[in-house]
Amino acid sequence: MDRERIALAMPMVRLEFEALKDALREGRFTAATSALFGSCLNWDQQLRHFLAEDDKATLSARDPLTRFFVTRTRGAPEEMDFTALPVGSAFLMALSAFSVLDVLMDELSLGDHLGLDEEGNWQLATVLAGQNDGSRISVDKGSGRCRFDLMVVYRNKAQALERFIAEEFDDDFDRFLWRYVADHDLDFDMEQAWRPRIGKGGENAHPCA
Repeated sequence: MDRERIALAMPMVRLEFEALKDALREGRFTAATSALFGSCLNWDQQLRHFLAEDDKATLSARDPLTRFFVTRTRGAPEEMDFTALPVGSAFLMALSAFSVLDVLMDELSLGDHLGLDEEGNWQLATVLAGQNDGSRISVDKGSGRCRFDLMVVYRNKAQALERFIAEEFDDDFDRFLWRYVADHDLDFDMEQAWRPRIGKGGENAHPCA
């Protein structure tokens, strides 16, 4: 693809990325899920599996953002049927589960075009708070609109949460979780949070506050 065509297309790509960010910020998950593709949708399916089947030992070995989403979801008294929600909903709920980290999406923008992957998807540099952060995001432009793979954002948030727990809670995830529950005055069952919980449709879900 020649540089001129890329340059002409980039304003539209950036505009659609900002629209996705707006949808996430405003809680419009249906609009946001329609703008996703790729590995983040595969992870969505994995998250649903983790909710239904992971015991404490298995869940404790996963990244802290996944662990937080699953325990926060299971520990709540209400259940929601994920099978009634669009594909991508579990991913977006996990991505936005800990609002302290939302700045990592709010201040993210798209940088230079870095080429194509083996499937023809655009690879764009990511810029965080005006600085290239060394990551890249995949963009599918083949459907008449742009769709984005936000898995890189998920990984970056998971790493940031790991650092936060290490610095503020001496790597003690349970203490972090109890503090979160207390700060938000939640009706929460810690034992239930660590147990596989089969709800409607074989899965359990509750949007994280």
